[in-house]
Amino acid sequence: MPVHSIHVVQAGSQGRSVFLHARDSAGQPVTGLRHDIPGAGAASIREGDAAAAPIPLAEARAGEHVVGGFAEVDSILLPGVYQLGLPDELLAAGSTRAMVVVTIPGAVVDPIELDLVAYDPQDPKCIGMTQLGDERRHQFLRQALPRLTELELEAGREGEARLADEISADRH
Repeated sequence: MPVHSIHVVQAGSQGRSVFLHARDSAGQPVTGLRHDIPGAGAASIREGDAAAAPIPLAEARAGEHVVGGFAEVDSILLPGVYQLGLPDELLAAGSTRAMVVVTIPGAVVDPIELDLVAYDPQDPKCIGMTQLGDERRHQFLRQALPRLTELELEAGREGEARLADEISADRH
C-alpha cells in the first residue's frame, strides 16, 4: 500500500518544489535517477479536472526551482530523495486538491497529494486568520446567534479588542 506524501500549499503559490522518495520494489532507496531516463515522466491532476496534465521532466539542481525540474538531492546523505519543480498552474486558485504522479522505470515513487488552501500555512502569527478581528464578521455572528449571553458577548468584545491591537501592532 503506497504512503502518499501530502503537502499543504497556499493556492496561487508560485515557484514551489516538492521532495519525493524513490525506492526499488524491496523498499531500498534508488539513487542516480535522472530526468532523461527513457520512460521517466510526471503528470498531475487537480480536483475537478477531467484529464491529467503532463509535467515534462527537465534537468535541475537541488535547491533551485525549474518547472518539471528533477534533481537528486544527495545520494549519500539522503539516498533516494529527489526534488521536483511544480508548475504554477497546478497550484492556481480554483481547486482544493491536486495530485502528482512520477513514473520512473526501476523505481517506485508514491503519489504526491497537495491540499490547496486559502491561507498561508507558513504565516507564523495567525495562519491567515486576520479575519478574526473583522468587526463585520463579529456583528454578523451576534445577529445570527442572538441567544449568546452578555458574558459571552463581553468576552468576545475583549478578545476582539486585543486581537485588533495585535494585528495593528504587527502591521506597523
